[in-house]
Amino acid sequence: MSNKRQPKTISLFTSGVISTISITLVLFLLGLTVLIGFTGKGLASYFKENIGISIELTGDMNAEALRKTKEKIESNPYVKSTTYISKEEVKEQLIEDLGGDPEEVLGYDPSRSYFDVFIKSEYVNADSIKKVEASFKDFKLTKGLSFKEEDIAKANENLSKVGSILLILAFILIVISFTLIRNTIQLNIYSKRFIINTMQLVGATNGFIRRPFISKMVLSGIVAAIFANVAITAVVYYFTNEYPELISIITMTELLLVYTCVIISGIIITVLATISAVNKYLRMTTNKLYHV
Repeated sequence: MSNKRQPKTISLFTSGVISTISITLVLFLLGLTVLIGFTGKGLASYFKENIGISIELTGDMNAEALRKTKEKIESNPYVKSTTYISKEEVKEQLIEDLGGDPEEVLGYDPSRSYFDVFIKSEYVNADSIKKVEASFKDFKLTKGLSFKEEDIAKANENLSKVGSILLILAFILIVISFTLIRNTIQLNIYSKRFIINTMQLVGATNGFIRRPFISKMVLSGIVAAIFANVAITAVVYYFTNEYPELISIITMTELLLVYTCVIISGIIITVLATISAVNKYLRMTTNKLYHV
């Protein structure tokens, strides 16, 4: 007797595992999309603030002059940070890039000391950057400055596109997740289609028939959401280890919101998908069940 029941038990267990794995993968992708959406503003600011303006200095300056120049630059409300690059550092980089002394290769030494100035994200746009450029030209100790205006315009354009793509991707993932989970649940319910029909024949209401299926799949949805959240945490941990600056962008509050969204999505999607899957068999006649 026990030997005959074993294949059925294994089959049901395998079916449940496959269902949970399918839901986990969908919720994982959905969770990552939501996370990127929540941190989008911070990521946009991070990319913008890594676009620097180079201010070339007029020859050699002593430490005091460099300090005053740095303070003057950083006193502007639109400046986030500055980095001083000495003439010697530039020359070392040129030697490495050219494979020899730049004076011998090029006939002159193009090395100059300069400041890399990083602008706050709210000022990195076509109009504001021109005002920033004009203010830097007033510096008497600087020879000139350079930045690529087309890079700024392209960055803003690309970030705008990314936002639109994320919205579309989130919608597509929700549709795919619902369809995938519905089909997975439908396969699980397939073996119980005659039980559903028998319950209908003895007078059970549709709500009563759906209830145990919904309870079981909601539990699977919650378990899948927990696994998805663990996977999302692992991804965040990896990227914050590789890029420590992301720690200030991905906050614990945003992570908790993502975890909550994943769990709620797991419950809502499994409930709706289960209702849809069970309804398919509730609408079928007894004769049609034999030909499904």
